[in-house]
Amino acid sequence: MLFRVVMATTLLFIATYVQAVSETLLPINPVYFVVGATYALTVVHAALLRGRLDRRTLAYAQVTFDLLTITALVHFTGGVRTGFLLLYPLSVLSATVLLPRRGALALAGAATALYAALLLAVREHALPAQGLEEVAYQPPRILFFSVFVLGVACATVAFLGSYLEESLRHAGAQLREAAAEMADLRELNQVIVNSIQSGLMTTDEEGRVLYVNRFGEAILGRTPSALRGSPVRGVLGSPLLGPAELNARAATRALARLEVAYRHPDGRTLELGVSVTPLATQEQTRRGYLVVFQDLTEIRRLEDEVRTKEKLAAVGEMAAQLAHEIRNPLGSIRGSAQVLMGEPALAEEQGRLLAIIFRESKRLSDTLNRFLYQARAPAAPRGPVDLRPVVESAITLLRSGGELRADHVLSFAADEGPLVCLADPDQIAQVFWNLVRNALEAMPGGGRLDVTLRRRGEDVVLGVCDEGRGIERDEQGRIFEPFRSRGSMGTGLGLAIVFRIVREHGGDIGVRSVPGEGTQIEVRLPLAAVPAPA
Repeated sequence: MLFRVVMATTLLFIATYVQAVSETLLPINPVYFVVGATYALTVVHAALLRGRLDRRTLAYAQVTFDLLTITALVHFTGGVRTGFLLLYPLSVLSATVLLPRRGALALAGAATALYAALLLAVREHALPAQGLEEVAYQPPRILFFSVFVLGVACATVAFLGSYLEESLRHAGAQLREAAAEMADLRELNQVIVNSIQSGLMTTDEEGRVLYVNRFGEAILGRTPSALRGSPVRGVLGSPLLGPAELNARAATRALARLEVAYRHPDGRTLELGVSVTPLATQEQTRRGYLVVFQDLTEIRRLEDEVRTKEKLAAVGEMAAQLAHEIRNPLGSIRGSAQVLMGEPALAEEQGRLLAIIFRESKRLSDTLNRFLYQARAPAAPRGPVDLRPVVESAITLLRSGGELRADHVLSFAADEGPLVCLADPDQIAQVFWNLVRNALEAMPGGGRLDVTLRRRGEDVVLGVCDEGRGIERDEQGRIFEPFRSRGSMGTGLGLAIVFRIVREHGGDIGVRSVPGEGTQIEVRLPLAAVPAPA
């Protein structure tokens, strides 16, 4: 319809120009009537197109009207000379887009018949000659040849247009089907990638990040815009993932797997297991790498905990053996020394030596009791205890004792109580003293010691923070193992006992330390339900 309007408008301009420059044309050009009828019927067709009329019927009507309009133009303008005969094949070609092949061939026959009828009517003087005056004088064979050529042209256009239209429709259907399959595959691939509980990262051959799946973004705690285009070495914070290293790891299976310490934006340090493989492409040259990573922090923590428990079990076995081998002889030694010390004729030097024997045997007995504590089965907590008075009492003793020097600054802060847990107050006090003594020992040159008791969700948290030497990162996971004392006078059992007591009470203990800046230890114990006062 738009093409028809453009053609009619162009024809109107041409007719107006010709009439303006020529003195032989009639004052009223019949072409104007054809153009006006085209405009009017186009408006009618546009109205019908928005209605409920069948579009195929409307297409037949429009193409038929076009053929009649072309016939009128040929009649009025002498189309054999002016070239308007070319509009017949163009109209048939438009029919091949809108109608099936049979309809296009039928309209091609109609175009040929209309042209032949026009020539016959002019030759028989049934219509005025207008621009076809020569038709009355031409031999019939020339007119027949003209009709034959037009018929062949229209039929050829109908066949070719129908074939191309069917091929285009078939190709369009295949393209839509392929696009739908591609969209389904892409959606399935996206669902699979986002459902994998591992971080997936693709990079180019220079190690720059191209894509990270959602789970990987969650592990790294960074947005896609912050990751895309960044070098993977900088993203994961490891110099072992530069371009040369990625190439070597992708080429060697033994180097493909490594673990890196990733600094999360919220300040945590995560243990990431990373593997590097080349991207599988059909090209022989390497176009990038696939980096798969998992958060192994919790796994490593559980492994360290299992190792600690295994070592505690080994200590228990050793403690049982020590108890069997030492307790009885040790009791005899202490008893004998005590009897000898009661002799009236005992010399001063002998008394001093017996006192040393008695004192050292007692120290050895205390050490044995610590071993036995590690070996015995855990005892259930005795009842609900408000931790604030327990810790406040220990703080008072610490301030008045000799362990807190003048160059130490002690601060204590606690939430409003009650902070009730199912616990043994003596064991909680033992946890406090072991943590505080370790903190003070870590500050031989003085420093600040902060003790806090806070409510955090469903737990109460006892925090001990010092400004001492700090603990190396590799050592932080093993400080609760027996015999790992960092002081010159310790036995290495204090923190192991703390770990044991906290676990017996259903709690947990965490460590955050920076070498040279200090250590913060938090003991989390579950709060007990306290009935509201009547």
